[in-house]
Amino acid sequence: MAEATSVHLVVLEAWNITRFLSVTNKRREIAGASELITYLDRRWVGEALERLHPGFSPEWRIEAHPVEVLETGAGSAKVLVRGVEQARVLVTDVTSAALRQAPGLEVTGVVGEPFDWDEPGALHEALREVQRVLEPVRTSLPGPDARFLRLPMVDECASTGLPAASLSRLYPGEREPRSAESLAKWQAYGKEDEGDGLGRLAKLAGTEPRALKRVVKYLAEKAEWVGVVYADGNGLGDVFGSLDACVTDPGNRCYADTLRSFSAAVQAAAKAAFAEAVDVLGEEGAGLGQKGEGPVPVLPLILGGDDLMVICEGAWALPFTATYLRAFERHTAGSPQISGALARRGKGPGLSACAGVAIVKAHFPFAVAHTLAYDLMAEEAKQVKVRVQGVPCSALSFHVLYDSSSADLSRIRLRQTVAGAEETRLTAQPYVVSDFDSESAWVEGRRWSDLLGRVGAVAARGEEGERLLPVSQLHDLREALFQGREVADGRLDNLRGRYGRRGIDALLGGRASLFWRPSEDDPWTTGLLDAMDAEQFLPLEAPEVHQAAEAAETPEVSGASR
Repeated sequence: MAEATSVHLVVLEAWNITRFLSVTNKRREIAGASELITYLDRRWVGEALERLHPGFSPEWRIEAHPVEVLETGAGSAKVLVRGVEQARVLVTDVTSAALRQAPGLEVTGVVGEPFDWDEPGALHEALREVQRVLEPVRTSLPGPDARFLRLPMVDECASTGLPAASLSRLYPGEREPRSAESLAKWQAYGKEDEGDGLGRLAKLAGTEPRALKRVVKYLAEKAEWVGVVYADGNGLGDVFGSLDACVTDPGNRCYADTLRSFSAAVQAAAKAAFAEAVDVLGEEGAGLGQKGEGPVPVLPLILGGDDLMVICEGAWALPFTATYLRAFERHTAGSPQISGALARRGKGPGLSACAGVAIVKAHFPFAVAHTLAYDLMAEEAKQVKVRVQGVPCSALSFHVLYDSSSADLSRIRLRQTVAGAEETRLTAQPYVVSDFDSESAWVEGRRWSDLLGRVGAVAARGEEGERLLPVSQLHDLREALFQGREVADGRLDNLRGRYGRRGIDALLGGRASLFWRPSEDDPWTTGLLDAMDAEQFLPLEAPEVHQAAEAAETPEVSGASR
């Protein structure tokens, strides 16, 4: 075949993933939705290319073949295609498959303008142009709700609230109205051990489909608290936006291979980090068995690219997230494809990530919990990108939602702010989980180890099992926080004489006050409220918390009194 000269870049993307996952609160259907989202990069693109070009292989390269798969993952795909008609047929085929097999999932495709494959830098510019065009195209299309009209009048789906397509018996008992979207998710999840969704998710979680089904049932019916975790890599947009500076050769072949290998390495690192976090929880006794053995109550929903979305038991949400973030840093730093590309831009050695953790009651609406987790990640945890410069830095923010009447992050944090001549924030979040030496004053008091130390001091018990710091005294101190810094520190002075060597000093971490601030331009901050909220969700048996609790019980290491 003649050497390729004119090439089109095709980008396909599922863009309403959040809505598709969260339109229902049923764990089985959420897991089924997770499976359907992966069909775009795991099934539909490959099947469409096989129909267009029998014998298609992912190993094809555009110099010698009519198509080349450039990148897939996280509900998206990028494909190089010769000929505009074939590119349009590909988009039509994939989007039609989404309509038929995953009603409610919005998949958009864009065919880029032709570019000369032999021109250095042309692929980089084509990627930038297609991404610019994709946004207005997808927002101009009517959403799935506009397709599911209610005229003529139809019954309402028992799960999603969308118009029902049929009466189905998905559970033992009477048949109930179900929408086409609900049925597709249920089919993807599978009955017993038959569904692709169970098999794929079980493989990610390092268990068997039947064991994962037990996890899904536990999270849906038995767990009191669940954690919704949303994690996202830091700086990936900047890396991809300037990938032309990360290649060893200006030619498009080198660029394409670097993009493919870098993206694949990031996905592999995320999967390895997730598996490691699950293994660590299993070693710490998080399993559903009577002795902490068995499947770990963690259900992965999205694990593609640098994105992670997980539902897990609330008691293990914070340890899981911290372990995942550290493992992600380590696995990306250990990948030659990632570290090599970053080194050419003077970055690295690896990547970091940030996460938000919303801990809610099991039957709290998943859509609202997901939004809160995302906001905690995007609006709060990502502060570290500005506050900590020069090194990859991972951080997490969390919130335990006791008051279900308001799950808006801005309102939550406003209630945790005391106004006055000098503003006081009653939370020290986000917490930095990366292990590095930093000269930044902002990091002081905000390390993950600082939170664990405070939780250990709050949770510490004596030889007879009694709390070293009585709950009543801690709650009095908590109430005083909302009355201002002077009132809270005054209440603290009253407690130090009686409880100083039984945990108060360890709680303060060597400070004389509950409050601190990095500089005069920053608000005052305290970590007590975070520690009291996190105590229930950081098991005392976890090694780091246990060590902190032991330190609080030992006068010689409890810190100096004021």
